[in-house]
Amino acid sequence: MVSASGATGYFVEYAGSVIRSLSMEARMTICNMSIEMGARGGLIAPDEITYEYLKRVPSLAGTFPSSGFPEKWNDLKSDPDAIFDSELEFRGDLINPMITYGTNPGMGMAIDGTIPETDGAKQEGAASFLKSLDYMGFKPGMKLLGHPVDYVFVGSCTNGRIEDLRAFAEMVKGRKKASNITALIVPGSRMVEKQAIREGLTGILKEAGFELRQPGCSSCLAMNEDKIPPGKYAVSTSNRNFEGRQGPGSKTLLASPLTAAAAAITGKITDPRDFIN
Repeated sequence: MVSASGATGYFVEYAGSVIRSLSMEARMTICNMSIEMGARGGLIAPDEITYEYLKRVPSLAGTFPSSGFPEKWNDLKSDPDAIFDSELEFRGDLINPMITYGTNPGMGMAIDGTIPETDGAKQEGAASFLKSLDYMGFKPGMKLLGHPVDYVFVGSCTNGRIEDLRAFAEMVKGRKKASNITALIVPGSRMVEKQAIREGLTGILKEAGFELRQPGCSSCLAMNEDKIPPGKYAVSTSNRNFEGRQGPGSKTLLASPLTAAAAAITGKITDPRDFIN
């Protein structure tokens, strides 16, 4: 397992069938998240998805020849016999929806799992582990499914993309926001906001009891008035869950837009697969 410091000082290259299947926006998010395990940077080799994306970027119009992109770009990847300091392989089909239970991004588990008895570190890390759980109001061996939450935040550079808003809107469509939930749905940019309006996502959100807020960092780091009150739980699609990150005394559980949507319509931590055929 890669911890919040497991790649400190290194660059990380992501590859494999799952990575190749991702959109360009999702790839950029993964590379951006490399910092959350201490890496200096992350990279994914360019391919046709990369080139098709670049063709659609207005600011790059006319930059590249009509004959296509430079052939040498296909060489911007590691050689087949390259030697790495470390190689980790994961099966994407075995990864369940995840959620954090502690106060750093590495303290995560399957949403239908239980909080571990230890962080797996040496004895000197036990006190820090228990301190984190105490701050969150949790205990080792505890399940999180069904735990009441107060806020839901969808946004940030991690999950404020148009495809994130599409996923959230698709799950809440035809349903209603739970009465106990305060929801902050924040596009990652003005461009994303305009696209969400064009696609009719704002109407779906409004019908379900949600409103699209102004683009920006918002509750990711308690910007302006978008703070989570002390002691309140927030299912957040942002990238960090440090103590007080979303407001003094706030309790953040990092999750995906679909998990956030499931919590928003049930008022508690819910497995998003319950709403997916």
